[in-house]
Amino acid sequence: MLLLYKILMKKYLNKLEYRSWHRGTKEADLFLGKFFDKYKGKIKKENLSHYENFLDAVNDDKIMLIIKNKYEWPKDIAKEIIDLLEDYIKSEGFRK
Repeated sequence: MLLLYKILMKKYLNKLEYRSWHRGTKEADLFLGKFFDKYKGKIKKENLSHYENFLDAVNDDKIMLIIKNKYEWPKDIAKEIIDLLEDYIKSEGFRK
């Protein structure tokens, strides 16, 4: 049972990694791909579905506007995911 869980979790993480790196625009690919590579170990298992919801809900244009602080995070995105994304934005110096 544990082995099956680990296999399914690995598949799910691979899916999220792929979706993070293959958004549609190069800028969003680089931002979300590098974010996921850096933070996938910090996203709690119960919040992985919230990250997937974020990927579904926010398009590339909005992501770039959010990074530039010209657009607010959608209200339906989990706070834990927003906090990690904000930490990444600040740690990489996207906002001055």
